[in-house]
Amino acid sequence: MASLSSEQQTVAAQLYKEGLTASQIATHFEVKLDAVYYALRRLNVVRRSTAESNRIRFEASLLSYNIKQSLTPQEEQLKLSAVMLYWAEGYKVGKGIIDFANSDPEMALIFKKFLVEVCCINENRLRACLYCYEGQNIRELTEFWSSFLGIPKQQFTKPYIKAAAPGIRGPRMVHGLVHVRYCDKRLLKQILDWIEEYKQKCVGGGVVNRRGL
Repeated sequence: MASLSSEQQTVAAQLYKEGLTASQIATHFEVKLDAVYYALRRLNVVRRSTAESNRIRFEASLLSYNIKQSLTPQEEQLKLSAVMLYWAEGYKVGKGIIDFANSDPEMALIFKKFLVEVCCINENRLRACLYCYEGQNIRELTEFWSSFLGIPKQQFTKPYIKAAAPGIRGPRMVHGLVHVRYCDKRLLKQILDWIEEYKQKCVGGGVVNRRGL
């Protein structure tokens, strides 16, 4: 097994402290992992936890989006509208999935356009999921949402069909309800940060004084 010289061990320890993984260091010096771990033990470098290592790898990974830095007035309006819609109707907790659900086609389109035109997402990773009532035509509803939103049908996941009868007035959601989804923890955090930013501008940092409303 190839080993690291004393000088290389010192460099390896410094690289590890700066955030590189043991695997990356081993690749850099063209040695096996055991040689890197030996150097860390010899120099009394505390090993990172699995969670910390995963966090570093996550933060170093490439972004799946590229937020536009200079927006036109129309794009600023689109961003504001979409962020406010997400504040009202978006899924804000969980496993880092952006999930906007609505039965209003134009609201769903605004949010999808925001993801594409402002956040510049990887559209191949965009997903949609149809929620509808039993008895509604799933194929027609999927075609409607696919055409209206410009999301290919193959990017629709398995639909959720509500078993309850729609009632005497017919389905309450003529087109069903669609979830527009994008899996990216960092982009979700950015959207939530924008919500907080707009919230501060509108109501300030404290709790709203309801007696004054």
